[in-house]
Amino acid sequence: MNGQAVFPSLQERAGDLAVLHQLLTDDRPGPARFAFLSGPTGCGKSELLRTFARQVTHGGGTYLGATASRTEHLVPFGVWAQLFRGAAALLPGGGEPALPDGGQLCDAAGADGSLPLSAQVVNSLCLPLLDAVERLPGPVVLGIDDFQHADAVSLQCLAAVVRRLGTKPVLIVLGEAPDRPWAQAALQAELPLEPHSRRLRLRPLSRPAVRDLLTEHLGAAASERLSDSCYDITAGNPLQIHGLIADNRWADPADGTPAVDSGYTAAVLSCLHRCGAEAQALARHIALLDDPPSTRVLTQLAGVDTTALMRTVNTLNSAGVLSGSRFRHAKARAAVLDNTAPAKQAELRGRVAEVLYRGGAAPVTIARQLLAASPVPDGDWAAEILDEAARTALRGGEPDLAHDCLMRALELEPSDEKLRAAITATLFDIEWRTDPCAAVRGLPALAPAPDAPQGTDEGAPAAVPLWLADVESAVAGLQRINAAPEVYAPGAAAHVQASLQWLRLGYPTATGRWEPVDVPEGPAPATPFTDPLSPEVQGAVLLSRLSGTGPDTDLADEAERLLGRYRLNERSFAVLLSALITLLYSDRLEPADAACRRLAAEAQRIPAQNWQALFTAARAELALRRGALADAIQLAHTALSTTSQDSWGVGIGMPLGTLIQAGIASGQLEIARRALRVPVPDTLLETPIGLHYLCARGRHLLATGQPQAALDEFTAIGARMTEWEMDVPALVAWRSEAAWACLALGERDRARALARAQLERCTELQARARGEALRALAACAPKEERAALLARTAEAFAECGALRDRAAVLRELDGIEQGKGLGTLGERHTMTARQEVPSKRVGAAPGGRSATPSAQRTGAHPGRTAAPPTRTATPPPARAAAAAAAAASRTPRQQPFVPAARSAHGGRSEGESLLRASLSDAEGRVAELAARGHSNRQIAARLYITVSTVEQHLTRVYRKLHIKRRTDLTALLRARATPLAHAANGPAPQGQDSATR
Repeated sequence: MNGQAVFPSLQERAGDLAVLHQLLTDDRPGPARFAFLSGPTGCGKSELLRTFARQVTHGGGTYLGATASRTEHLVPFGVWAQLFRGAAALLPGGGEPALPDGGQLCDAAGADGSLPLSAQVVNSLCLPLLDAVERLPGPVVLGIDDFQHADAVSLQCLAAVVRRLGTKPVLIVLGEAPDRPWAQAALQAELPLEPHSRRLRLRPLSRPAVRDLLTEHLGAAASERLSDSCYDITAGNPLQIHGLIADNRWADPADGTPAVDSGYTAAVLSCLHRCGAEAQALARHIALLDDPPSTRVLTQLAGVDTTALMRTVNTLNSAGVLSGSRFRHAKARAAVLDNTAPAKQAELRGRVAEVLYRGGAAPVTIARQLLAASPVPDGDWAAEILDEAARTALRGGEPDLAHDCLMRALELEPSDEKLRAAITATLFDIEWRTDPCAAVRGLPALAPAPDAPQGTDEGAPAAVPLWLADVESAVAGLQRINAAPEVYAPGAAAHVQASLQWLRLGYPTATGRWEPVDVPEGPAPATPFTDPLSPEVQGAVLLSRLSGTGPDTDLADEAERLLGRYRLNERSFAVLLSALITLLYSDRLEPADAACRRLAAEAQRIPAQNWQALFTAARAELALRRGALADAIQLAHTALSTTSQDSWGVGIGMPLGTLIQAGIASGQLEIARRALRVPVPDTLLETPIGLHYLCARGRHLLATGQPQAALDEFTAIGARMTEWEMDVPALVAWRSEAAWACLALGERDRARALARAQLERCTELQARARGEALRALAACAPKEERAALLARTAEAFAECGALRDRAAVLRELDGIEQGKGLGTLGERHTMTARQEVPSKRVGAAPGGRSATPSAQRTGAHPGRTAAPPTRTATPPPARAAAAAAAAASRTPRQQPFVPAARSAHGGRSEGESLLRASLSDAEGRVAELAARGHSNRQIAARLYITVSTVEQHLTRVYRKLHIKRRTDLTALLRARATPLAHAANGPAPQGQDSATR
C-alpha cells in the first residue's frame, strides 16, 4: 500500500514504509522480525510509525503500540503495561492481569532498573501476552516509540515473549535515538536480532521535499517564495518545518522572508526536550554567548570531555537547531533564553563569565556576562574586567555600556584602592559629558583613602566642566584630592590642577582662593602651550589668557592649531571647547564654524549628547554674530532640546542668551519672552556664562521700554567683570550696551563717556567691540561728526565678519550723505527689524541682502549680533511724548532700541505711516518690504506666509494706492518720506494728525 496516499504529508518516506511492509509480509521461517527506526530528533520517526500502524490495521493486521518516556524509564512494566492493555482490549472477554507491586520491584531492581524475572512473572505477564499475540487476527506489529527510554523490566518481558514466538508473523518496530546506545545493548543481550532485522535511518527532508511540503499546505506561490529560506532555517527538520507552516498560514511575506513565530519556537523547544538534558544545557550555554564559542569553552561550561561534547553538538546539528556552534535562527536562541528562568540565567552567566575570563576572551564580552550575572564570581578580577571593558566601550562609542560596567564594578566593592579610584574617575568622565549633575554628586568619591597606593593617569578624572551647578561639591571633592597628592601620579595631579583652574575660570567668586595654573608671560606660543601640558591644562591656559588680556593673534592661531590637533574625547574636550570659544571671541568665524560642525558631528557619533548640545549652542551664537537670525533661533532650540535642563546646569545660559538676542533681533519678542521664562540655576549669575545671559536680558529690557532697568543690568555686568579681572570688551561689550540705555534716558554725556571708555579698551583683534563702541559714539556725536564715525564703524564690522551690521551702517551713512530724512538716525531706527532685516543663513555670500540701520537699531544691539535686536514694545503715552520732545531738542537719533516717538501705528516712521494709512496691517507690511526691493519669495519667507498670499496683498495695495507697479510703490514711499524728514527736529504742524507725525 502506498504510504503517501494514506498520509500525503510524509515526504520522502515511501521507501521506508515499503521496507516495513516487506518485513511484515516476509514468510521466511524464523523468529520475529525487528525494524529499528533511527534519525535526528524531529525528523518524523513517530509520524512514520503512526502511519505504518494505520496501514497495518487498514490491511487487516493488528498493531500494539507503546511510547516510552524519559521520566518513567525507571518505572517497572511501564512499556509492557501499554502493550498488554492494547492486546486485552482487542480480545473478546480478555482481562488485564494484575502487575506486581512497583514499589517492591523497585526495591529489588538493580541500578539500571532490571531484575531477575521469576517463573511467576513470566507465567503471569509474559505468557498471557504471547497467547494474545497468537490469537489476534492477521500479522501483528509491536511498536515502541522512543524505546531508548523504555524501562528494563519491560524490555526483559519483551525478550521473553520473542523467544517463545512460534510461526505467527510478528514485526517489532522500535523508534530509537541514534545517540542512545545503551537500550540497544540491553536488547542485544536477549534478542535474536539477526538476520531478521533492519535499521532504517531517516534523514532530514531535502530542498525539493521542503518545497513540496510547503506547496501542499501553503500553496505554490508561497512555496516558491519561502522554500529556500525555510530549508535554511530548519535544515529540513520536518517538525520545525511544520512549525513554520503554522506561522505562515495566514502571513503574506512580500520579501520572501518567512514569518518566524510561536510555531517555530515551539518546535525548537520540542526538539531540545527530545534531545535530552545534556543538549538542553548545552543550548542554554550557547544562547548566553554572543559569539560562537570554542570547543574548549563549551567543554568547560558543560563539564564534559570533548567526545561527549561533540556527540551532543552533532545531535543538535542533526536536529536543525544548531549550525556548527550557532543557532540557525535568532528566534531559536531567544526561545531558549525565554524558556530559562531569570534566576537560572543569572547564575549561568556568572559561570560563563568566569570561563570566558580564564579563556582570555575580550573584556567587553566578559563584561556583558557580568552585568547580568548573579552572583558575580569572587575576586577583584571581575571589577578589573569591567573597568577595562568600560574604557574599550568608550573608545568604541558606547558610553551607556561603559557607564553600566563602571557602576557594576563599584557595586562589587573591589578591595584594591587604586582600582576603585580609577573606576570612579572614569565614571566621572562619562557622566560629566552626558549628565554633569550626576557627575558632580559623585565627585567627592574621587578622593582616595589617605593610605591608598599611588595611582596612574588613568585614575584621574577629566577637568571639571564649567557648567557644574553644585560648585561646593566640586570644590570639596577637589580639596580632598588635592590634600593627598602622593596618591596620584604627576600626570593625574595635572588633571586636578586643571580642574581647579577650570573652576576658578567658571566660578571666580566661589573658587577665588585656589591658585591658578602658572601661565608663563610672553606672546610666544611655545611657552604657554608646550606639549607636556595636558589637554585640560592647555584649555585652561587658553581661557585664562582670553579672559585676562583679551584675544590676540597668537592666541587665535594657537586655538586653530589645537582644534586641528585633537579629536574629541574625554581628555581633549576641554581644550577643544576652549579653542572654540577663543576663536569665537577672536571673531574668526569661518574656522570656528567649521570646527563647530565637526565637533558636533563627532559628539553625535560618540555619542555624547551634552557635548553635542554645547557645540550646537556655539553654532547658534556664530549664526547670531553673522546675522543669520533664523538659523540662530533654530540652533538654539536644537541645543536646548538635545539634553535635559538639569544636565545643562549653568551652561543653559549660553543657548538661552543667544535665543533671547535672536528673538529680539528678528522682531519676535515672544521668543525672547519664552526664553526668559525658562528657569536657570541661581549660580548662573556667578559665572562668565551668566554675563552672556545678563546681557541678553538687559537688551530685552531696553527693547520693551525699560531703559533704567536695562542700565542697571549692564552696569551690574561691568561690576562683575571688573571684580573678576576679566573686563574684556570682546567678551561682553557692556559699556556700549549701557551707552544705549543712557541715550534712552536722555543722558547723552554719560553715554558718550561709556562709548569712549570702551573704545579705549578695545585692542586690534576686538573689531566687533570696537564697532559697537563707534556706533554708540556716533549716536551721541554731533551731525557733522556722525558720518566719519559711521565709516569707521563699517570698517570695524567688516573686519569681524559682521556683514549684516556693516550693511546697516552703510545704509545709515548713505542716508546721511544724501541728506534724506529717511536716512537720518532719528527716523530710520523706528522701523522694526522684522520688516526691514532679511535673515541670512550661516555661510551666506557677503553679497546677500542686508538689514538697514533702522532695523538694526530697532533690533538687537548692533555689535553683539550681526543684526541688532528689535525693540518693538510701545512705551506708555506719557513716555512717548517725552521721548518725542527730547528728539526734537537734542538729536535726530536717540538710541538704537527705543523709538524717539511712537505714533498710532506702533512707532513706525511717518513716511511709512503715510504709506500704510489706507492699508491693513498685513498689506502694509507687504508693501513696505516690496518698496524696499524685496522679492515676493523673500517677503513670504520674512512674514511666514505663502508667495500666493504676497501676490494677493500687493494686488490690493496697488488698487488702494492707485498705482500699477512695484517701482511706483518705491517712488511713493520716497516722495512721502522726504517732506517729513525734518519732522523729528521740531513739532509737527498745527493740526497734523498723529498718524502722520
